[in-house]
Amino acid sequence: MVKTGFLKPGRSLDVGCGTGTNVTYLARNGFDAHGLDISKVAIRKAITKARDLGVRCDLRVMDFLDIEAISKLPITFDVILDLGCFHSLSNQERLNYKESLGYVSKQGTIYLLWCFLRGSRWSYGPPGVDEDEAEKTLSRQFYLIEKRRLDTEFREMLFYIMRREQ
Repeated sequence: MVKTGFLKPGRSLDVGCGTGTNVTYLARNGFDAHGLDISKVAIRKAITKARDLGVRCDLRVMDFLDIEAISKLPITFDVILDLGCFHSLSNQERLNYKESLGYVSKQGTIYLLWCFLRGSRWSYGPPGVDEDEAEKTLSRQFYLIEKRRLDTEFREMLFYIMRREQ
């Protein structure tokens, strides 16, 4: 989506950025790239990766479910991606996640979500989501642009492209 121009450089946030693969990719492609993760170890690795690649990223140890902390972030983002966080959360945590999304997004924000479907093939790993759960949870904030389903050996996955309308 970056190479095709669908995602244009702007301020981006990777929720649960892990070791920084996506954050550094975005930074190398002209984005003002930010990443949050609850793991200090992951953020240390992400900082090292960014330094080794010679890119600037704002990387922070932060729990995206900590609404009070998220509400104090002084900026909103043009692009938000989640490649593996939402599907790992309980129902209550997903409500907190939704509230945090409200603080870091604005009208026009593009939101990319990748998640496993619940109950597909393997019993270990994140609990996953039900078929329409993401749309139902986020529909008041985000308009669904596209939804893709991908079947893998491990699990069936869903990939969403959404945009905040208000």
